[in-house]
Amino acid sequence: MITPARTAILLFSRTAEAEARAKRFGSDDPGGRQLAGQLIARAEATVAATGLPVFRSDEATQQGDGFGERLANAMASVYALGYDRLLVVGNDCPSLRPAHLRSAAQRLERGQNLLGPDRRGGVWLIGLQREDFNAAAFAGLRWETEGLYASLAAYCPEAALLPRLADINHLQDLRTGWHFLRRALAALLGLLTEQMPVFPAPTLRQAYARNGQLSGRAPPTGEG
Repeated sequence: MITPARTAILLFSRTAEAEARAKRFGSDDPGGRQLAGQLIARAEATVAATGLPVFRSDEATQQGDGFGERLANAMASVYALGYDRLLVVGNDCPSLRPAHLRSAAQRLERGQNLLGPDRRGGVWLIGLQREDFNAAAFAGLRWETEGLYASLAAYCPEAALLPRLADINHLQDLRTGWHFLRRALAALLGLLTEQMPVFPAPTLRQAYARNGQLSGRAPPTGEG
């Protein structure tokens, strides 16, 4: 059984415009921004369907000089709210399902760390216990390279492996995987309908504004 008060999801993502620009979908093209927005919306609906607490981090709230530092800072902020376990996902894996995340959360609950490898040397998911998180070491890994999975596996050698899934990193991925992507985005409507109403995940800034400075304090347990 998952303990929601102790396990959270971090959706680490750019905004649609920044995502279209970074992945060369065409930030000046409405179609490119729309596609990026659909991928983000699908990721948001997927994480919301798990029933776990979700935090959204994009360039408006991220702090740091590089990808690794920004991600490490976002993770540290969620841990500082009192969560013991964290699932980190992005918006670029259209084959991600709520069942993947629920299963991963259950394994985290049993004390495992997790890595979900993609097909090009990166990862689609990181699941990490708070006691195994070292922000400085984590920030220094080989982010945004084909050596990322290898460096994460060295950082956390006991991590259990999840199924290998494909992700969308640039325009060529859209061309080669278009038929699958079209089916995956069509499932967005079903996810939204199943979970209506789906409220946006709070940003880390909103979480702090709502809860105050909670570093070191556990989140509400629902008792009392």
